[in-house]
Amino acid sequence: MAEQAEHAKETAAQKTEETKGYGQQKAGEAKEYGQQKAGEAKEQTQGMAEAAKEKASAGGQATQEKAEQAKGAAADALSRAGEAIKGAMEKVTGTGGGQ
Repeated sequence: MAEQAEHAKETAAQKTEETKGYGQQKAGEAKEYGQQKAGEAKEQTQGMAEAAKEKASAGGQATQEKAEQAKGAAADALSRAGEAIKGAMEKVTGTGGGQ
């Protein structure tokens, strides 16, 4: 009877070690999987951030170009307005363009 008890004790210890090893293996696999998924998420996030940055930069550049165009159009309109005022003043004063 003592032999059976000793054998059962040894078998239980062996099974405990096997279970412990299996649990550690699975924990390691889960950790690797988690790290892999975290790395993938990080790469995806970086890609999305880069794309957003590029779009924002392009939007800023387009805005700057439109502002430059508007500035040029305003300068042109002011020039034409100045010419119109000058022409109107010449008609009023009777001067013919600096003669």
